[in-house]
Amino acid sequence: MTITPRYGQALLWAEELHRQQRRKAKMVPYISHLISVSALVWEDGGDEDQAIAALLHDAIEDAGQSHESIAARFGGAVADIVRDCTDTSPDAAVGEKEPWMLRKTRYLNSLATKPLSSLLVSAADKAHNAGDMVLDARRDPSMWSKFNAGLDGSAWYLRRMHQELVGALPSSRSVERLGEAVDEILNSSAYQQLIPAGSTTETWANTYPERHHD
Repeated sequence: MTITPRYGQALLWAEELHRQQRRKAKMVPYISHLISVSALVWEDGGDEDQAIAALLHDAIEDAGQSHESIAARFGGAVADIVRDCTDTSPDAAVGEKEPWMLRKTRYLNSLATKPLSSLLVSAADKAHNAGDMVLDARRDPSMWSKFNAGLDGSAWYLRRMHQELVGALPSSRSVERLGEAVDEILNSSAYQQLIPAGSTTETWANTYPERHHD
């Protein structure tokens, strides 16, 4: 796998863009997530453009960048992948996000039209996030409250992401990691306590959109 100075340049830019940001409700620098996602892309057979896009996958959503600004530095292929990993509307003002359910449902519906090059990066992003959630929840089950959708919505979204990605990328290591994390979340005592008598885990997870109101 070829690596050029572009990768180091992208790493430096990503650090600059996200220097002041931290992981949700943690003191961990946000760059740790970007590096981890990029590593998963490399390990999943991705190329340099995909690994660079992984470093920059939140640059539009969380760092005020645009498709054009990314393309100017690293080319259209990288910028396209970053755009494909972004769930905010291109019409939204910088720093503004639409309601969680709207963004996530729209993103899920868009996956069928996205190229495999982008899905590989998205899979790495979701795999790292889900794995991080699982490890945090083992230590503190109440940690789900720090997420907009809580445990119920997070489980639904990650499960639906896995269902979409496993068909498109059946051999992906990241998709496998995501599936393992989803299984642990759904089988956790915290999630099982949400399920009312007479319902099943699958039914409860499937009906989240019907039960949810922004």
